[in-house]
Amino acid sequence: MDRKQEFLEIVAKYCDKDVSELTEDMRFREDLGFNSLSFMTYLGDLEDTFDVELDEEGALQITTIGEALDYMNTLLPEE
Repeated sequence: MDRKQEFLEIVAKYCDKDVSELTEDMRFREDLGFNSLSFMTYLGDLEDTFDVELDEEGALQITTIGEALDYMNTLLPEE
């Protein structure tokens, strides 16, 4: 499974969408129904899955799936 697919599967665990419905312009709060607790839990899940440490302040500025993917790609080595 590639990194993006794995990332999208984590997002789908926290909302009522199938992975195939997720697009990079979807907003976590407005489009996917994330609240503060689910967003923080999701960030922790990303850290565990990809073995990275997120900058909490920077991560809290993320609003869309695309922004989150871009941020994750800055933390992970090239595939």
